[in-house]
Amino acid sequence: MITKLIWPKCYLMDGKNSFWVGCTDDEVIKQIIPHLTGNDEMQIESIKNNRGPATIEEMQNEVMYTNFFLISADGININSYSWYMPYSGLWNAGNPFRMIDKEIITNLNDLKQLEEKLQKEGKFNDESDLIFEDI
Repeated sequence: MITKLIWPKCYLMDGKNSFWVGCTDDEVIKQIIPHLTGNDEMQIESIKNNRGPATIEEMQNEVMYTNFFLISADGININSYSWYMPYSGLWNAGNPFRMIDKEIITNLNDLKQLEEKLQKEGKFNDESDLIFEDI
């Protein structure tokens, strides 16, 4: 799994710091589905509907990331979205996502540690890394 974007105090995640995470199909089965709560059948259907490869150059490499999630740092809130959500025109000039260096994570527990590291670096307070500056 990889992450390159954060959303400080995400209102879609109960005000928690959240990460935009790309996953392979295998990672979804092993790392995401076991953590889903509530209506699992509906969430799995949403994952299937949102599945698709990113066409943003920075998301393409030897690994095929076809599933994208907004996940709170504590790993409790997990929502599937299409790959283009952070890059979409729906945000206009108010895009809440911030760039970070690409991080490879092996499980959802890594997000809490990454959050702590980024907080020490001031990344959740800094708005200078809006993703529109890098596109």
